[in-house]
Amino acid sequence: MKISAIMDITGLTKKAINYYEEEGLLSPHVNPENNYREYSQSDAGVLVQISVLRQFDVPLKDIKTMISNPQRLKDCLEQHLVRLDNEIKRLEKSKNVLRSSLGSFDSDEIGLLQLTQQLSVLNKTLELDERSREGFMKKQIERIFPGNFGKMLIMQYSSFLNEPIDSPEKEEAWISIVKFLDEVEVIKYPQEIVDMYEKLTIKDIEKYEKHINDYIEKRLTITDEGLVNEREKISDYIHRLKHDPDMQAEYIRLTNLSEGMRGLMNEIGYYDKFVKNLKILSKAFCAYNEKVEELSEFSKLSNITFDVQ
Repeated sequence: MKISAIMDITGLTKKAINYYEEEGLLSPHVNPENNYREYSQSDAGVLVQISVLRQFDVPLKDIKTMISNPQRLKDCLEQHLVRLDNEIKRLEKSKNVLRSSLGSFDSDEIGLLQLTQQLSVLNKTLELDERSREGFMKKQIERIFPGNFGKMLIMQYSSFLNEPIDSPEKEEAWISIVKFLDEVEVIKYPQEIVDMYEKLTIKDIEKYEKHINDYIEKRLTITDEGLVNEREKISDYIHRLKHDPDMQAEYIRLTNLSEGMRGLMNEIGYYDKFVKNLKILSKAFCAYNEKVEELSEFSKLSNITFDVQ
């Protein structure tokens, strides 16, 4: 089978399948004539198991042992059964609605129409229930895009991934983001950025994520007085910049790197496909962008010009 068929069978994205291959969870046959991967029914079965276990929040390192150890798989499923028992109370309301609908059902055309309408409401309630939980998008990104790709996304955008998907517009935006992230080619970052990320430890990443979240929170809660103070800091920085050759050289280096990254992200459709849809999904992201753009416009109006000595 081709990867497209495996994607249909398992519901996994191409990036997820490739990642699980890299982690050694499956080894599809490679056709020597065209170098294409050919997946077997057994490969599909393994991927279905992985997908289900990831839905249960089982760590990948544990999944590796479960695939080759049926007893561990059985234990995991039994533990999840316990969690499902705890979910029964949540479903009691839906159960009562369904019982009421059936109790008033008449086997004629009007009765069938009424039952269908009631079941439609119930179905939407069940579908939106999971999406209404805090952190749904974050959890889905971890499942759909495992490994460093998903971790980097969450690290950058965790503050904006907690809102529910509670409208058709948000549902469409979410699907568009998932499609974009799965189809985008591996980004070839500038070597300087590659070198920087390769040196990061887990503690560095955790510290960086906290720094990002604190920075975002500061921007979201900034007052008019705070904006004035930020502008004063920018003015002071620009004044020092114009009189310090070393600062100027570093500023130019970072600006060129930033512009290069902006051009790269623009080429892959990041701003049109990811940022645009995230604004639909997150009011906080919209508010954050407005604050950042306001300060950015002030920086541009400050007219930073100088010659490097």
